[in-house]
Amino acid sequence: MKNKDDKFIALSQLRQMEVIDVSSGKKLGFISDIIFDDDFTKIESLVLPPEGGLFSIFKKREEIIIPWQDIKTLGVDVILVERHQENSNDK
Repeated sequence: MKNKDDKFIALSQLRQMEVIDVSSGKKLGFISDIIFDDDFTKIESLVLPPEGGLFSIFKKREEIIIPWQDIKTLGVDVILVERHQENSNDK
């Protein structure tokens, strides 16, 4: 995979980058999994672990799926994304 400077990024490096939502400035966490297309030729989405919180044990926790087209920038140590579907309970 290439970043904006046309340099290749290893999957192990990608998983160490923190994901940040540019529209809210919220840190979403680190990549827990990567979903590829059927041919394993391109990444379809990134998977992040469920968000924690004070009362997170009382509510259903779902993984955060970030479609590849929502990624705005692959930086040196962060991935900037713009989430289009926000859960109204996210605070």
